[in-house]
This record gives sequence, structure tokens and C-alpha cells, in this order.
Amino acid sequence: MCMLLTLRKYRIRVMRFKKSVDPGADQVGHDSVSIVPGVGILGVFGYLKYESWFALAEFVDNALQSAANSESVLKEVEPDYRLRVDISYERESGGRIVVDDNAGGIARGDFARAFRAADVPPDRTGLSEFGMGMKSAAIWFAKNWRVMTTSVGDPNVYTVEFDMKTVLRDQVERLHVSKHQTDPDTHFTRLELWNLNQFLPGRTMGKVRDHMREIYRVFLRDGRLALTVAGQEMEYSSPEILRAVDFRAGEVAGIRADPQEWRKPVAIELDDGVRVTGWAGIRAEGRTSGNGLSLFRRGRLVVGTSEAPYRPPSVYGRDNSYRSQRLFGELHVEGLPVSHTKDAFQWHGREEEFEDKLREVLDEEPMPLLKQAEGYRARQATRVEQQRVRAAGENTAEVAERNLPAALPQAVAETEVSPVRTLAEDPARVDVAPNEFGATFSFAHGEHAWTVSITAAERVAERQWLIRHVDANPKSRSIRAALTINTAHPFLKQFALGSTDALETVFRMAVALVVSESLLKSAGDGEVAAAFMRQVDTLLTEALSKRLRSDI
Repeated sequence: MCMLLTLRKYRIRVMRFKKSVDPGADQVGHDSVSIVPGVGILGVFGYLKYESWFALAEFVDNALQSAANSESVLKEVEPDYRLRVDISYERESGGRIVVDDNAGGIARGDFARAFRAADVPPDRTGLSEFGMGMKSAAIWFAKNWRVMTTSVGDPNVYTVEFDMKTVLRDQVERLHVSKHQTDPDTHFTRLELWNLNQFLPGRTMGKVRDHMREIYRVFLRDGRLALTVAGQEMEYSSPEILRAVDFRAGEVAGIRADPQEWRKPVAIELDDGVRVTGWAGIRAEGRTSGNGLSLFRRGRLVVGTSEAPYRPPSVYGRDNSYRSQRLFGELHVEGLPVSHTKDAFQWHGREEEFEDKLREVLDEEPMPLLKQAEGYRARQATRVEQQRVRAAGENTAEVAERNLPAALPQAVAETEVSPVRTLAEDPARVDVAPNEFGATFSFAHGEHAWTVSITAAERVAERQWLIRHVDANPKSRSIRAALTINTAHPFLKQFALGSTDALETVFRMAVALVVSESLLKSAGDGEVAAAFMRQVDTLLTEALSKRLRSDI
């Protein structure tokens, strides 16, 4: 029985090998491969508008497609088979990129199509559909490249090498194919690129990793792909979904008052059989970057990376809206073509219809994601918001300490200065809790030494956006001011917590107002200054804390 199985396995290998070396694919022989027609196209590939990650994705796409096409054969020789792709990079000596995979390899009979530009594969329903990916990305990346490959049942490893300068200068029509023997069960493709046109420095490599884990998240999650980029195994972690009560509960009749997970399915039909399915949800913690919808085709991300999020304004509103910080999702598009670099969809006039239907689906009851993303506010500031508060406060303290001494003489000149006296608007300074921000800066003006403390804290019970305490000591000629920015105030929650720049604007205005108030009081205009500050609080709280059409 063992002998019969061995003979059967050998016979299968021989049949596969005979099929793979069908001389009809190469009429001249097996020591070269034709790259015409299409030599003239090769020179254009170096000028394509690629991003590094999408160019590298072409190689991963080919490996995924090869593994899918050869799945039954690969699992016959490796029952526990799993596709692995490793991308390595060296900057030295002109730069070098190597892409190794253990997919099905390129069969010898497919060389003519594989190495000829724009020769589309017979099956275009997978990830390799234009017949350009490996060639266009390799030529964009490098002046020199070679492919080493073998497939199951073939006792040889084949090598084809491109010198693009020679190919284009001499209009080379055939490339030499060298070979050496190997175990017939071996299967792989190794792509080596050197003399690079495009380099991947430190920050770029970080972006490449981020994008690659985003682009192939579906394959990484379901275990079909193990991907390594520059020594780092790629993994994708989905953001946590918000679990909370509908913000309208208790105010609108019929709204459920128990917490729920804010994620819903999406299914949209467009004309000509175009279909979009997937899901959308609200992040537990808002972020100003990395949000948006991710649009996939055949399991591979096309549009909607962290670098270039897909956030149509008709759905997301303004860039600083709470929707833009919280709404995200994964949508799979069927029946819509993509660009040849596979980084954009060809909507052909359908995008507006898609956005209108998407907006309608996302805000359908009983789970209106857009309304919840805009209207819901966490009881406690998120970690990201706390980081923004800290950054804004530190920047404000540094700028104020550096620039206030020079600016104050002009401000004082606008009032009739009188001796400084004790000012006590509020009872005491606010202590800084562990999860709150606090900073102190000092400067001198005239004969007085100023010390200003800034705190950012949630003071839900307070109506004021700015809680302040100023104390002047005539004997020591010192002025101490304590400012607390109330992050629970509706004005800040609506307009400031979503942006470090917005928060910093608030901090700086607070410092300017308190210092100005102190100068006015010193000049004998204390009642006017106090009334002015109270009016600002009232107007911000009662009139200016709501967005226009905030329920949309």
C-alpha cells in the first residue's frame, strides 16, 4: 500500500511538471523567456504614482493569489500549510529589498505571461488581475531585480534577471532563464531588488508597516497570511467599540436606556450590480487621526488607510466634528473596478449615490451612529483627550513664560497703573488630581514677580469654563495666579477637546484674560473686570456651547 501511494504521488508530480513546462508557452526553448509585446511599457512603470506600501502590496497580492490558486496542491505536500511572506530591506550599497514567500511559485509554463507587461491572467477574479503588479512595482522600486521561483512537482528552481537600463536601451526582447535542481516538493518565489530608485528610511518604514497591517488585516485576522516587514511580524488590532447608553435616553420617548454596543451591519445596493457590505461603529475613544471607513475589494484594502482616511464630508461633516473622531468601519465593495495601482476605486459617477445611501443606513433607527457619535460625551475625558490637554497646557506655559514679560509693558500702558493690591475672586487654588494636568511658569514684570499655575480638570458642578484665583502680596512684590480650565464645560467639550490646537487656543486665551483682569484691577477697574469675566462665562455657557445642526 505504501509503495502504491508513493508511485501515485510521483505520477501526480510528473503530470504537473509536464503541464508546467508546456513548450507552447515559449516557442524558442526553455533557456529564455519573451518579454514582448510590451517592452516599451516597462519604461513607463518607473514613473507611476505609487506609495511605497501599495507598491510592496503588489508582491503580497501575487503571493496570496498564488497560494489560493495552488491551495489543494500545497496542502497535499504540507497539510498544515500557511502562506508566509517576508519583506526585508537594506539601505546600504544602493539599497536592497527582498520579498520571500512560500506560495505556489510561478510555473515554468506561465513565464511568458508572468514576465510580459500587461499580459492579463486568464482568471481576473482574484488579487492579480492586470498582469502588471510585479513588473510595475519592481521597476518603480529598482533598476535591477531578479525572480527565483519553483512550483510543486518541478525539480528545478528558475531565475530570471532584469537590468532595466540594458532592457530599455537595447530593447531586449528575451531574458535568459537559468535553473538549478531542487526537491520537487519545494515551492517558493524570491524577489530581489537592488540599485533602488525608492528608499524606505526610518519614518517611511514605520508608515509601510502601519499600512501593510491595515491593507491585509482581513488575511492576518483569519490566519491565511503571516506577514513580516523588516523583521516585524504584522498584526492588526481593531479599535474597541463604544458600549454606552443612547445619549437621547431620558429626553426622547422610546429610546432604550440600557448600554449597547454601537456597531451595526451595512448593506447597500447600487446600480449595475455594485454591492457594498460590512459594518460601521463608534470608537470607545475618539481620535483625530486614524479614523474613517476602510473600503476593501476581494479582502484587500483599497481606500481608507490611517494616512489617507476615507471620510466623505456628506457623512462625516467638518474635519473637527466628533463623528470624524469616532466613526469607523470596514466595507467590502463588489462589482466596482479599481485603479491599476489598486489604491482607488473607479466609481464612474456612483460615489454620490453611495454616500447618500451610506448616510441613510448609518443613521437609521434604532441605532443612529451619526447622531450618537456627535451627541455622546464620555463622563471622563479619554486618554487621548488628556494627552491633548497636557500638550496644549505645556505649550501655553512655555510660550507665556517666554513672551509675557515683553508684552506686558504695552498692556499696562493702556491703563492708569496704581499700586498692586490683594485680589481674591475665588476661594482657593484647585489641587491637581493624578489624572489631571498641572503646570507652573514664572516671569517678572516691573517690580513684581509673577507665578502662574495652570490646571486642566473636570469640574462638572461648576458653571465657569475658567476657575481662577489671583493673590498679590504688596510686601514681597509677588503675584500668584491659579487658573483651572474646566474640561467638563460644554463649550470645551464641543469645540476644544477634539484638537490640541483648539485646546492650546483656550489655554492661551485663559492666561491672557486672567493677566489682563489682574492689570485692570491693579489700575482700579476691578468691578469692570469682574463683570466682564462673568459675562464671558454666561455667554459661553448659555449661548455659544452648541453647534449648528449638531444632531446631523
